[in-house]
Amino acid sequence: MSTPVSTHFSESTAQHNFSSTYDQEDPMQAMSSYARIMHEHTKAQLSTATNSARRLSQASDSISSNSTSSAGVTPI
Repeated sequence: MSTPVSTHFSESTAQHNFSSTYDQEDPMQAMSSYARIMHEHTKAQLSTATNSARRLSQASDSISSNSTSSAGVTPI
């Protein structure tokens, strides 16, 4: 006979994750580690957003260029 799969699942809280990841005995080190991780996370998000904006801008420029060329208008 198979064992039933438990359907009870509880998300761990942010407080639990923080306390299990960072040393509570050294709050300055914990804060420093957390700040470093968040800084890297923010840099990665900014890089992703910048790359996305560049792609959108290039696509928009390409569409504008094609629409003026097809209308017989020479771009300045």
